[in-house]
Amino acid sequence: MKTVKKLWMYFFMFIGFFVFCTFLTNITMREQYNDITNYEIKDTSPQISVKECKATYTSGYMNGSVTNDTGDLIPLKYLKVNFYDADGIYLGSEYKELKNFYPDETINFDINYNYNNVNKVELSLTDNMTNNNKDSWIINPDISEETINIALPIAGVILLWYILPY
Repeated sequence: MKTVKKLWMYFFMFIGFFVFCTFLTNITMREQYNDITNYEIKDTSPQISVKECKATYTSGYMNGSVTNDTGDLIPLKYLKVNFYDADGIYLGSEYKELKNFYPDETINFDINYNYNNVNKVELSLTDNMTNNNKDSWIINPDISEETINIALPIAGVILLWYILPY
């Protein structure tokens, strides 16, 4: 019976320590986020509003709302958010789907992003979602067959060099 009580005590101590560490981590991480006030809303209808936009050097988040003030049902739209650095260089885009958007309805959005040194944000509505992130070449590489035929044997030799003993 004492062993079971000890196990329960250790279990609750572990849960308490986990909650405490999570709480402290959230507090310290929130202090590293800086407000981004340099954002531009391209479309006036439906109405886009930003409640909070914060970023660290490598990531950030944004939340707000979109209100359908057109008086018509919008079957499908995308909220497109473009991210730029301090020099105005395009870093990438994130999308939020707005489906079956009824008149006078407000949809809240939360967007998390992982772009370095974001300084400016542009928000707009679009009818389609395109993949034009700066890292899209990783997903759909434009590499010729000749390059692959050269690179694979070289990669194999390098791999064997490190794996095989001397």
